Amino acid sequence: MQDTSRTQTVVNLAEGDHIPWGWVALTVVGLEIALIVSAFAWVAIYSYLISPGHDLPYYEKHAEFASPIVSVVVGIPYFFFASRWVGRKAGMRAVATCLWVWFIIFSIDVLLILVGGPNAYIVSTAAISHATKVLGAYFGGRAALRDVLRSPRTRGR
Repeated sequence: MQDTSRTQTVVNLAEGDHIPWGWVALTVVGLEIALIVSAFAWVAIYSYLISPGHDLPYYEKHAEFASPIVSVVVGIPYFFFASRWVGRKAGMRAVATCLWVWFIIFSIDVLLILVGGPNAYIVSTAAISHATKVLGAYFGGRAALRDVLRSPRTRGR
């Protein structure tokens, strides 16, 4: 009987008995903002430093082409580190929490693609992007779980 209460205390200390949905929502919003800002930053760098002097439709076309690629490139580290951060708050549910973050963003992106009119380029880059993002989220969650398990709070001191 004491082992059960001690185990329950350890799990409660690790906040591992639930998924922190508020932190999940905050992470989703933060990741979406970071991805959008990164796409804008790339187009600004391209238009001011790499290929200046073109008209606005040229840069709009470049943004349509480059934004999915930017999402693939920066999505991997963004998802890993954001997942590691939010996963630590989830305790023993770190991996599940991180995969929920990815799934919510995936759902938003699928809806946006369907509303915007999918084409082969967008669908293929979105598939690559989300394949890498789910890996980033999974490995970030695993890293968070490892950190939680090494924490003195979860070892029962």
